Amino acid sequence: MASFLTDENKGVFIIEDGPRKIAMLMYRIRNIEIVEDFEIFNELDRDLFPSDGSFLEIYQLWVSPAYRRKGLATKLKKQIEEEAIKRNISLIYTNTEETNFNVIHLNMRLGYHEVRRGPIWDEIVRISMIKNLP
Repeated sequence: MASFLTDENKGVFIIEDGPRKIAMLMYRIRNIEIVEDFEIFNELDRDLFPSDGSFLEIYQLWVSPAYRRKGLATKLKKQIEEEAIKRNISLIYTNTEETNFNVIHLNMRLGYHEVRRGPIWDEIVRISMIKNLP
């Protein structure tokens, strides 16, 4: 698995099969007290977040269709948990469309729970989920 840090607070993990990129997870480190780009964070209960406000946001998870259902998304999610722990971050936030049953099931199986359901930046209903880490 390749890891690329785009700056101190953003990065991506990529899984390759030879020269082909077959899966990726993009993330950024945020603080609930500072986020300004999406009103969604203003709708979430501050008590869900650690006292320092820090969290890791997964904002893109993609697996090539030919490689789905082979554990790659789980591998990427586990890797991001390690990254969060390494950075002393105890909460991961993500969202997905409510029709994306596979990702919702994956997140629930990995210990995420729903904290919000509704549109975020368009009319599509998305489920916001968080996971607390040890």
